[in-house]
Amino acid sequence: MAILPGFVNAHSHAFQRGMRGQGETFREGQGSFFTWRASMYELVASLDAERAYRTSRTAFEEMLDAGITTVGEFHYIHHAADEEENARWMLDGAILRAARDAGIRIVLLHCDYVRGGFDDRPLAGGQVRFNTRTLETYLASLDRAEKIAEGPLQSVAAVSHSTRAVPIDRIAAVHAEATRRGSVFHLHLEEVVQEIDDCLAIHDRTPMRLLLEHGVIDERTTAVHCTHSNAEDLQDFAAAGARICLCPNTEGNLGDGICDLATMRELGIPIAIGTDLNSRIAPTEDLRWIEYVQRVRHQMRGAVVDQAGRTGRALLDIATVNGAASLGVESGSISVGRFADFVAIDLDHRTLEGVDPDQLAEAIVMGTGPECLAGTCVGGTWVRGGPDAARGGA
Repeated sequence: MAILPGFVNAHSHAFQRGMRGQGETFREGQGSFFTWRASMYELVASLDAERAYRTSRTAFEEMLDAGITTVGEFHYIHHAADEEENARWMLDGAILRAARDAGIRIVLLHCDYVRGGFDDRPLAGGQVRFNTRTLETYLASLDRAEKIAEGPLQSVAAVSHSTRAVPIDRIAAVHAEATRRGSVFHLHLEEVVQEIDDCLAIHDRTPMRLLLEHGVIDERTTAVHCTHSNAEDLQDFAAAGARICLCPNTEGNLGDGICDLATMRELGIPIAIGTDLNSRIAPTEDLRWIEYVQRVRHQMRGAVVDQAGRTGRALLDIATVNGAASLGVESGSISVGRFADFVAIDLDHRTLEGVDPDQLAEAIVMGTGPECLAGTCVGGTWVRGGPDAARGGA
């Protein structure tokens, strides 16, 4: 076996695992991010706490099967019913319970969400279940989530959904609260062109520029997607010390577009990965997507390489070191003082037969998936397989 640091999933919506296979039929012609979102809202309308628990636990267990030891759960579906007072905030506990019972380390990215667009339209339909109401109500819900987060595998961070769903002054206030609490700060950013166009129409600047001008972009910030971010904004984003989380399978599934990875890499912006809608949970596949779409777009090879020109370690760092830093978790490497979060690779697996040990990292990233994993260890406990199981032990 080979032992690697456990993979870190910096951005997940676990409940969307319930959509797998849905939204893939296009009777009226080509679909888009927005036709998918309509399907997602239908799922939201059907969720109660028990279904949210079951679906999320399934997603978390599949992550463990794929070698993911830590998940940043970007959680914004808070309420189990639109009108019942006793159903408010029930889904926060359901998600944390699902992670506990699965055995995965979780950072609950507890999401503020208050409006339906840049024009301040009210939330409607299934979106009502996202509503965090006043800033004071949101902060109280954050305290509540921190109280129910259990043990050393669970923590909570204050985050905002997006510039579309939260006014900029309130995003700045939530960011300030994250700073006060010493937590990371995440938000969706510039995933689709319409988001940028709508922001330009209201604010006469891009969403990223709007955040930069309000001091929201700093070393604790991870922006998710940045599919259509421009080079000038990215330069100031990099100077502020922020990070980007790419979600390659999701961005491919939704047809979002291809990010300017060359500029991100040139500027030294740390990149993490996330499974987002969880239509596919396979970290090495996400890493291949990052590299391969750039090869296809630019007709070249080697978009992500280290100083020696090698892809394996550079890509694995995205799924380990960078993901851990994005979530503020002491994992991502096998070293003194870090959590004992590991993934075991079966070197006898068919996908690794005949591989030169010197090219093992490249072979793992470019040629394998969850099927070659022999175990997943979270906090020193093998929750899946492991060396003892391989030897026939307990």
